[in-house]
Amino acid sequence: MAPTYAITGIQTGVYQPDIYDTAVPLRLEVDSWYPGQTAEHLIQNSLFLHALRCLQQRDPDHKLSFFQIAGIHGLPYQPWDEDKDAVTPNEGYCTHDSLLFPCWHRPFMLLYEASLPLSPLFTQVLHEIMVKQVIPQLPKAEQQKWTTASDTWRLPYWDWAQKKSRAGKNDPIYDVPLIAQEPRIGVLDLNDGVTEVYIDNPMYKFTMPNNEKPGGFGISDIQDTDPNDKIMTIPFSKSVGTSRWATYEPESGNVSTAWVEGTVRNEKISNALNSHPWYGKGVDQVPLAEMVYRLYLHDYITSFTQFATTKFKTSTEYDPDAPAAYLNLEYVHNNIHNWTGGTDVGYIGHMAEPVVAGYDPIFWMHHANVDRQFALWQTINSKESDKNWFQDPSEQLQDDGTWSIKPGDTDTPSTPLTPFHKDTVGTYFTSDDIRDWTKWGYSYPELQPWLSKYKSLPHDQFNVDLYIADVKNQLKALYSPFEEEQESKVPRSLGIEHWTKDIIINVTYDRFAFNGTPYTIYFFIGSPSSLENYKGAWQQHPQHVGFVYTFSNPIYRNRAAPGCGNCRRKALEGTRSRAQVPITGALLARMHAHSTLEENSAGTEWGAAVLGGLPHGIQRLPSLEIDTVGVYLEKHLHWRVRTVCTT
Repeated sequence: MAPTYAITGIQTGVYQPDIYDTAVPLRLEVDSWYPGQTAEHLIQNSLFLHALRCLQQRDPDHKLSFFQIAGIHGLPYQPWDEDKDAVTPNEGYCTHDSLLFPCWHRPFMLLYEASLPLSPLFTQVLHEIMVKQVIPQLPKAEQQKWTTASDTWRLPYWDWAQKKSRAGKNDPIYDVPLIAQEPRIGVLDLNDGVTEVYIDNPMYKFTMPNNEKPGGFGISDIQDTDPNDKIMTIPFSKSVGTSRWATYEPESGNVSTAWVEGTVRNEKISNALNSHPWYGKGVDQVPLAEMVYRLYLHDYITSFTQFATTKFKTSTEYDPDAPAAYLNLEYVHNNIHNWTGGTDVGYIGHMAEPVVAGYDPIFWMHHANVDRQFALWQTINSKESDKNWFQDPSEQLQDDGTWSIKPGDTDTPSTPLTPFHKDTVGTYFTSDDIRDWTKWGYSYPELQPWLSKYKSLPHDQFNVDLYIADVKNQLKALYSPFEEEQESKVPRSLGIEHWTKDIIINVTYDRFAFNGTPYTIYFFIGSPSSLENYKGAWQQHPQHVGFVYTFSNPIYRNRAAPGCGNCRRKALEGTRSRAQVPITGALLARMHAHSTLEENSAGTEWGAAVLGGLPHGIQRLPSLEIDTVGVYLEKHLHWRVRTVCTT
């Protein structure tokens, strides 16, 4: 057997602040790291961009090329770092709608970052490219400074639930990271380590080496099915460059130059992420931060199985008195793929299709944040060992089969996370192996248990309760749906005392309703007739309050070739998935907008000067009393389903 590729995480930059603790470098939020505000970050920016460019230019036939690493996530369906036949024919390594979803992606991120120096293919991924290929090109006088910066570099994460300040915007907005916004980007010149030069931005899009068509390396076209069973073909085999919100006309049959080269419309992503002006300050039309915040509330998530996956058990296995349990990390993750790739009518992009999502460079910073959300949840639930993992058989689910897992096998903490190896002799990672992320050389800004502020007297011991409480406070500051002052003012201004109601939409859906074609369920509160002649993006309609994106794989790649076998089985079995859309903020806006207009109190926190009035087709909500809300939603809540090409 050939030596396997050992994934160990980056181990440089690790230090001991005292004899009891080990501190590791942090994966940083990308917009706090780029553009660099310190000398170290400025160098790291250039190290990363130079290294990523090198990785993307590697021959697609090379096992450690960007192309092959990205392909582990989907197409081409083929073995990676394994020399055995598939246990389940026509399968890839798909772990979506699976209990292993967050665990499997953790070593996937580690693979992208670093390797073991003794691996037979050493020097081929990001950190090793920095050390072995980028830094040696610098003048000798600069090399030590750059090496020191490389020691503490870790893959940044894109916190899509955190609003950012942007030039020309009065208020912070959800947005694409600055590092991924422009086709050309400044880096430090390797000839002197000081002068700024501009290169093609490897975070803007991935372009196949030598402009070769990906179809020659196993990337097939995807045939999607619309709700009328009409076949449409998305020519990913011809997309030399990756796209975000590319214009696509499935009926034209033409493959435009823009599609082949890759089209990036980051402004469309920003528009999809952000609120309608009429909602006013403090309320998000798209409740992104609100959904993330709820992931950490015990009223919503009480077990690892609920947290990890969209997979829906039979209704008898869920407590009918706990309706909040439909929320989960994978569902939130799915929506980001939708917003980033673009699946409105006439648009498509790589991030929106799971079989090619890994080829968009932004995928990796998105999933670094998914890993962060996973680590945060593990931390705040670390004292509940019976609930924060899945060693209990009652928390385990059957697997539908992958390249290396037999259909019907039960996923446990010792299930191999194929195809990732932790040594050169074929030992696979397991979920137990990656449970503690710090042993792999990284952590996140909120998760630094070695800090002295978490020590308690008299013996200067780590205080886990103090640590968990602080992490929760940080999460509240980042993601709580209302600013603290508004949280108290808004209900009182509406005459509501001790307001504790929370209104949610729970959704059970069939991911394979259209033969696996990804689709979006949009929810609206208002008059259905206002949608009849609406030509814009549905997520920008004033009535829109949230959506669910399936992020599913087509059952067939094309009419002749099989696609995801996991998906075919789930379709035949009628497997259901679950999601949740919070609408409390949307209802507050509908209630408060009417209230402030009626009172003509423009001086209030959410004054009429900001709200301007209720848009056409939206009626006021008289109160948040349960019966009133029920009648209101029965009359005004409606939904639509949209695939890439039709409604």
